Amino acid sequence: MTVNSEPQPERRLPIPLPPEPPSPETGGLTALLRQRLILVAVVILIFLGFLFFWGTFQKLHTPEAPGIAKEEKAEPAPKIVAPVPTPAPAHEAAPEAPAKALPHPPAAVTPPAKVEPVKGEIFTRALIKIMDDQVNKTIFGWRPNSIIFGKFGLTDNVNNIQLGVLEVARRTVIVLNENMTRFAITEAYNPNINEAMNFFMVSPDKYWFPSASGKYREALADLEKYIDSLRKGRARFYTRVDNLIALVAAYKDLLGSSYHNLIKDTEADGSQVSFWVVDDYFYFAQGLALAMSQMLEAVKEEFHQELQKKGSLKLLEDAIHALHSASHLSPWVVTNGGKDGILANHRANMSTYIGEAEHVIATLQTVLATN
Repeated sequence: MTVNSEPQPERRLPIPLPPEPPSPETGGLTALLRQRLILVAVVILIFLGFLFFWGTFQKLHTPEAPGIAKEEKAEPAPKIVAPVPTPAPAHEAAPEAPAKALPHPPAAVTPPAKVEPVKGEIFTRALIKIMDDQVNKTIFGWRPNSIIFGKFGLTDNVNNIQLGVLEVARRTVIVLNENMTRFAITEAYNPNINEAMNFFMVSPDKYWFPSASGKYREALADLEKYIDSLRKGRARFYTRVDNLIALVAAYKDLLGSSYHNLIKDTEADGSQVSFWVVDDYFYFAQGLALAMSQMLEAVKEEFHQELQKKGSLKLLEDAIHALHSASHLSPWVVTNGGKDGILANHRANMSTYIGEAEHVIATLQTVLATN
């Protein structure tokens, strides 16, 4: 038996650790704060609901203007009181009673003469209306440049309808500035129309410096000044066939581009058309149809004689009918089902009307260009 020269280490038993104190229970507020995304979404929904109901409440409880009455009450005719005859003395004979005067009938109120619109006013009014409906008449106004509806895309369907209307307004005001307000290329541009064209070119998502909606309102004001100049004989509107051809050509290009987006299966980079982009193409085409149908109705009034001379009035009416049908499509959800599947393909449904309108307008352009 050998003895180790090194001392053996002393062995000790492990000391038990005291129990850990119980963790405090998480309160309800702390758990809610951890779900920040849900909290932000709830706040946004409450804010949108408040704005919606507040706008509806204001519309229902807005009093009418005091100077405008629905029905003017006719004032009653003044009563004619006959004088009481004075009794004659006994020794004098009573004079013969005069004949009773009949009251004069009230004079007939002649309504004010209706002011006939001057040449070019109907067309310009239609251009004002399609943009005024989107900027001033729609709930929440112009949406593509708003922080909530535009940047976050909460109402992308309405946004794309407004972008389609804006594209029609831009093409229309360009033709109005370049062709319809000038007799020839040597004539100066109309200052109001030229300024309105520049204002319509402001980016639709511009929130500030300058604001898109603010510039569009200024453009509408310039168009109103142009109408006033037409009435005073200081501006012109030329309803020549070549001007109508220029407008029809611009509309045909817009419809052709929209039709391609409605029927394509792949994007330019080769990827499949996303389900989240299908409704954008659908509602942009609907905005085109909504605005273009109203502008062609105005063209039918302004260029009526030229269309009759060319025998193309029926073609224009067919284009208006197809665009009206496209503007009234209102599916609950825009789906992109197979061409032969059970699920609807709303892009294909929209392309039917847009393609028909493009074909008719292309034919109209050819007919107008022939002698």
